[in-house]
Order: sequence, then C-alpha cells, then structure tokens
Amino acid sequence: MNEFIFALMVLAVVAFFYFDNRRKKADYAEEERIRRRKEKTRVSKENEREAKEKADRQFWAEAEKQRKAEEEIAAAIKKKTDDERECAEQVKILAVEQLTKRITILRSNLPFYTSDKVPSVELADHDQKMWEGVVKLLEEESDKQATLYFVKIRSLLDDNEYYKIGITTTGVEVRFKKSTQVELVEIVCVFETEIWKAAYLEYHFLREFRLYNGLASSLGEFRPEVGFSGYTEVVRSNSVSKISEFFGELDAYNKLGSYEVFGDD
Repeated sequence: MNEFIFALMVLAVVAFFYFDNRRKKADYAEEERIRRRKEKTRVSKENEREAKEKADRQFWAEAEKQRKAEEEIAAAIKKKTDDERECAEQVKILAVEQLTKRITILRSNLPFYTSDKVPSVELADHDQKMWEGVVKLLEEESDKQATLYFVKIRSLLDDNEYYKIGITTTGVEVRFKKSTQVELVEIVCVFETEIWKAAYLEYHFLREFRLYNGLASSLGEFRPEVGFSGYTEVVRSNSVSKISEFFGELDAYNKLGSYEVFGDD
C-alpha cells in the first residue's frame, strides 16, 4: 500500500515537472512569437521610416535640382536679354554715329551755307516731317534714282507763275503732265542722283530759298493764295540765278561713293 502511494507521489511529481516544463515552453514560445511579431513590426516601421526619409531626401534633392535648373535658365534668359539689350543699344549708338557721319559728309559738300534758324514758323512742322523723311532715306541707304528739279510753273488755281524746287522719281515732265492744279512752264535746272541725296538737297534748298509769308511781303512777291500740290516748295523768284548756279555745283554729290557716305565696300 505504501509502495503504491509512493509510486503515485513520484508519478505526480514527474507529471508536475512535465506539465510545468511544457507550460514554460509554451509561455516561452508565446513570448518569442510576441517578440518576433514586435520585432517584425519595428523593423517594418523602421523600413517605412527609412523609405520615407529616402523618398523625402530624393524629393528635396529633385526639388533643389529643379530650383537650380530654373535659376540657371532664368540667369541664362536674363543674360541673353541683357546681351540683346546691350547689343541693341550698341546698334542704336552705332546707327546714330553713322547717321551723324553721313549728314556731316553731305553737309560739307553743300554749295552754300545753311541757316540754323527756322526761317518760317508756319512751316516748322512741315520742315520737321520733311527732315524725318530725309533721315529715313539715309537710314535705308536706297540706291533708287531720283531727279532734283528747279522749274517754273503756272498755277491753274490762281493763274500766277512760280518757281519751285522738288524731287521726282518719274521724270520732271511726267511729274507735271497729269496735274490738274499746275502746269510746267520751264525746266530751269535738274540734277540726277540717288534719292537720299536728292531729298537731302531738296530740304536744304527749300530751307534757304523758300518763299514764305513774311518774306514774300517784304519782297513784293506773291505766295499761292490757293494751295496746290507742292505749294510749300515755291522759292523766291529773285534767287533764280543763284539757285541755278548752286545746281551747277552739285556734281560733287555724284562723286561721293557709297563707301564715303555709308562705309560700304
């Protein structure tokens, strides 16, 4: 009996240790599973964090690269704009210098002294527009031929005769043939040359010899009472010989090559 009880007690102890050991193993396994799961979660979060940081670094690196690229493009555009502006300014300055040189050469070959004072307030605006036309022709450097003419005409509007200076690209007779306001009486002088030279000469001849209101009264001459085409180009009749003499000295302009005036080969 005692032996049986002892055996049971031994069996109970063995069973206790057996099941306690199994419980401990199960607890350890559960703890290990929980630890691994937490570690996996931690690693996953760490990977996500690193991935996010890497993505953020790449994003900001790309943003910085894009910013620098945009700055470089903006700087290049600004430089190009500044260069173009500077080039345009240089071209403008050069053009003004060349124009000044051309005018100086043309003026130095005039057969008469020029007046700096505007001889007629009434025609100041007209003269300004006329000069702008001369400058435009000088800038265009046109080699188109024209005729500077000095003629005597009769107005069909007041039946008076006048002397007139002008330019034409079609010939003097053709210029007046179809006119319904004036008729050609006499061709006093003509000078064939390039249109920019003719325009320059016309401007200065008219500035010096134009018959304007105040001067007409003092000379006892008549200005056209009814304006016809070209009436602002009527000149003093007492200067016919002088004007003709100056026309005879204009050949110097045809001896001026394009190189001297425009600097061309």
